[in-house]
Amino acid sequence: MNTNIDNIFKQFNQNTPGCAVCVVQNDQIILEKSYGLANLENKIPITPNTAFRLASLTKPFTAMAIMILREKGILDFDDELDKFFPDFPEYGKGITIRQLLTHTSGIPDHEQPLYKKIKKGEEPTIYNSFEILKEQKGTFFKPGSQYKYSDTGYVVLALIVEKTSGKRYSDFLAKNIFIPLKMNNTVVLDETKPALQNRAYGYKKIKSKYKLFDYDPLNYIIGDEGIYSTIRDLAKWPKAWSKTILVSEKVLQEALVPQGKCGFSWFIQNEKRKIIFQDGSWVGFNNIMLTEIKTGITAILLSNTTQFPTEQKRVNIAKKILDIGVK
Repeated sequence: MNTNIDNIFKQFNQNTPGCAVCVVQNDQIILEKSYGLANLENKIPITPNTAFRLASLTKPFTAMAIMILREKGILDFDDELDKFFPDFPEYGKGITIRQLLTHTSGIPDHEQPLYKKIKKGEEPTIYNSFEILKEQKGTFFKPGSQYKYSDTGYVVLALIVEKTSGKRYSDFLAKNIFIPLKMNNTVVLDETKPALQNRAYGYKKIKSKYKLFDYDPLNYIIGDEGIYSTIRDLAKWPKAWSKTILVSEKVLQEALVPQGKCGFSWFIQNEKRKIIFQDGSWVGFNNIMLTEIKTGITAILLSNTTQFPTEQKRVNIAKKILDIGVK
């Protein structure tokens, strides 16, 4: 088993960045491997307890936070933006929470306008993103009529979590998700810049050398990304989507009804075998979590390198990891 998995990641060694991988079945880790270095400068190896920047693997956590608020009766999936933000532009009246969760809202982008507006040394937050959105004139399309993957939608969802709970996004996730699941090495890196234990740094390969690629001025915008976690902590995450640990069966089922390509954050594919997955790419991190619905088996890849640059490549790697893990 390990020989096969080692062949997939043979490009990583004690002079390169790398990855941590695992396969989870019935809440148990049945395969776990680590390759390469978390920190090239100090020669610190990657282990199962290395914390990686999750990039868009953060989105299912944001979705679950919204689901928990729905379970508590604080909001409804079909509530529109103006319910939470009365000062939001007119276009927000047509956008629902459900559409934000499933990337069908058409909400305009916040990232490119922010890059144009910020000055050197400035590090925007979700509140700056909100102000940018208030300056936009309308949606990409009529809400609910099309699909367009949207980081912005998940930033707005994080703002809704804060608005409705009265807590910081990071505190809400800690109390309602991380602590109940005993994800003790998982943290939201927001503008408060909490200490990160055993963190991996991101790298980019330029020609034959790896260069540090860990910083972006938008690093502290959260909801769409921003969580750091370990492979062992993430191994506890699939059960929250298959068992009534955090929310009811009714809410879980609703979350996995596809609206085009997606349920609530998760991509849903039903080709040769039905899978759900979320992948992510930000600065020097490429990640994926993929579950086969029939068997309930999950493969997880966290990497601190840009060598898995496309969604299809990440999906293919995750399927290989899953297949090797269950042989």
